[in-house]
Amino acid sequence: MDTVFSSQLQRLRKEHNVTQETLAAHLGVSPQAVSKWENGSYPDGDLLPKIADFFGVSIDYLYGRAKEKSSVAQQVMDELRNLVEDSDSSKEVFFEQAFKYAWAIQIASWKSNKYYYDRPELKETDSLTVGEINSKAGFTYMRLNKDLEYFFLVKQPKEGFAKRLKITDEMAELFAFLGDKTNLKILQYMLTFKWQEAVRAKTIAKLLDIPAEKVEKALEYLCKFNGMFTKGSIINEDNKGENMYQSSLVKVVAPIMLMICADMMINPPNVYQSQVGWCDEAWFRREDLSFLKNNEG
Repeated sequence: MDTVFSSQLQRLRKEHNVTQETLAAHLGVSPQAVSKWENGSYPDGDLLPKIADFFGVSIDYLYGRAKEKSSVAQQVMDELRNLVEDSDSSKEVFFEQAFKYAWAIQIASWKSNKYYYDRPELKETDSLTVGEINSKAGFTYMRLNKDLEYFFLVKQPKEGFAKRLKITDEMAELFAFLGDKTNLKILQYMLTFKWQEAVRAKTIAKLLDIPAEKVEKALEYLCKFNGMFTKGSIINEDNKGENMYQSSLVKVVAPIMLMICADMMINPPNVYQSQVGWCDEAWFRREDLSFLKNNEG
């Protein structure tokens, strides 16, 4: 006969894709014992904590008297979801709380640090201050000054960065494009667009005092990047078709990140509020230079 306990145990085991044999081996009992529990009998009292711990629930939950214990990730998600409302201020609160979690990741890397504490309250005029973790598994980089706060968390691929970040003709072409200050101005102007706003090349040329041909060429190049910037057409006052250009609010975060990374290199930090080095190897392996030889243009 099914009981609350037997029903809870069956449900937990199936939700976690655990066989009776696997659970039995973990508890040091026979699979037949687990089968009996799921058909109405009860385990010895000293096994209850082990069963609860195995599934990450409380003993009360096994008897249907409490809610299932949420994972830490689920608790974080629930808290952030509760912050989001239809207001700009709620979005600010959302990102402020998310940044606190990022800071918690940063300071958790110190084994001697057992308690959360708020990041320092820095003014725009304070020295550039960051937190950083370096590890074979990846790295973090967190800028703490209020004028521009950000957090990068990068997990190193199993095959290493060199295999994934190859020097290609396309990469070299992009850096050459960004190396032109005029192109950077055109790119930044395109980042001023709101949803569904569009512009003609001659409008940018007039506003920025740049030759229309150069603007058109730069915009054509930017449209190569998978919907980041798109080209359409509009009928002008002469009843002729003329190119117009738009940017995607979602996809253009990549150029912003590129400019942030450039700022990171040009303006290195003066102060490390938190710095942990777990990495004693180079990010790119010198023993195998095939990633360079195979990508020479």
